[in-house]
Amino acid sequence: MKRFALIPVLALMAGCATMNGETAPVSPAAADAQRLAAALTSTAAQNPDRLDRLRTDMRRLETALMASEAAPSPMPRPAPPHITPRPAPMPPPPLSGSVSLLHGVHLASYRRAEHVEAGWAELQSAHGELAGLQPRVEAADLGERGVYLRLKAGPFDSHGEARAMCAALSASGQYCAPSDYTGNALN
Repeated sequence: MKRFALIPVLALMAGCATMNGETAPVSPAAADAQRLAAALTSTAAQNPDRLDRLRTDMRRLETALMASEAAPSPMPRPAPPHITPRPAPMPPPPLSGSVSLLHGVHLASYRRAEHVEAGWAELQSAHGELAGLQPRVEAADLGERGVYLRLKAGPFDSHGEARAMCAALSASGQYCAPSDYTGNALN
């Protein structure tokens, strides 16, 4: 009678999927237990000697199952503290020594940010060619001469397009030099 004690245990586990006449979702482990219980029951009825070779393994499984039933259930996890959403990540700083793939034109240099904004507005009203371009400002440390804010406009797809813009602006007396299109967007 004790010979195949594991078979009823597995059958009991397999039957746990139905309670009060309602079928509960079966976990993958319970589905495996159902298949194993059916295979062991069938083999015990047809060829009991075949199960004798598996007796040690079945006892280990039975012991493990009974031990897990007797083990205390794990402590519930504490509720997570109120989670504050993370702020949006800052864009990465420009890579030092990197080269812009876009081209721009350097139009003027200023000492103060408010002068850069006023200069851009003045240049736009004086030169219709700048319509549709986007201004950028980039700090340039000129050593003993100090830090200047370079006003740039662009972007241009090629150095040739930036050079052509400078030719048009220079014809009217405006300083212009082709440059990379780097810096921060002007607010």
